[in-house]
Amino acid sequence: MTRTMEPGCGAAVKRCQYKSLPLRDFPPLGVIRRARIAREDLRERRNGPPAPGRPSRYTVGDWVRVKDEAAVRATLDAEDRHRGLWFTHSQWSFCGGVYRIERVVRRMVDDHYRMRRLSGTVALAGATCHGADGTQGCGLDCALLFRDEWLEPAAAPIPAVRPAGLWATVRSLAEISATLGSDNCLDGVPFQPGMERHTGTRHGASELRHRSLAWWQQPTGGRWFILHGLRCDGEPIANGCDRQCALLWHESWLRLEPAGTDS
Repeated sequence: MTRTMEPGCGAAVKRCQYKSLPLRDFPPLGVIRRARIAREDLRERRNGPPAPGRPSRYTVGDWVRVKDEAAVRATLDAEDRHRGLWFTHSQWSFCGGVYRIERVVRRMVDDHYRMRRLSGTVALAGATCHGADGTQGCGLDCALLFRDEWLEPAAAPIPAVRPAGLWATVRSLAEISATLGSDNCLDGVPFQPGMERHTGTRHGASELRHRSLAWWQQPTGGRWFILHGLRCDGEPIANGCDRQCALLWHESWLRLEPAGTDS
């Protein structure tokens, strides 16, 4: 009998792919990572989540230009940070480019799994850790975060088409459910609430290729893919997260087709 899943399923179910990546951790450092996740989950249950930060001066859909390198550097401290937020190596490649505001970021799970509040910060469509040329980052296509001070209003550019080397159609919920364990996970990675709305849809796809794994980590669970334009909207986390992580899709959840296949 095939199980069905409901958005907002039980509290014991894993709800964040970023905390459950398709990686196998070897001790002792893998144990430390899991302990840190447990500690931050306990902290949030005890103290509650932080209040959302102040909104950006921009709104979703606005077009902005990332200021040039000199203007951005004028806002940064000696560690390339502004109000604590790092302007990462990948972000320099976006200086001078024009992008649409994809998300106003007011609260997110940080790299140490703690829920943080942010003010005056946004994510830009297409501006990810892959860099402007697609060769940088760790492979997870994480959304980069931009302070208002690093941006200025701009006119919409002529649309550019992103070529797809591979197409993927998301399989039915029944087919996906058949691959999952009792925790709605496959190899520890959750098919999280909200992903079911994409069943039957077709997208350009890129295979996940980790570029900067620590020595104690190795990929597990077969092939995983990122589908262009599909990102976590924070729905799985009870109090919301604006990080805009790319959703991860296992090969068994997809029907894959090479580029050039007719729609």
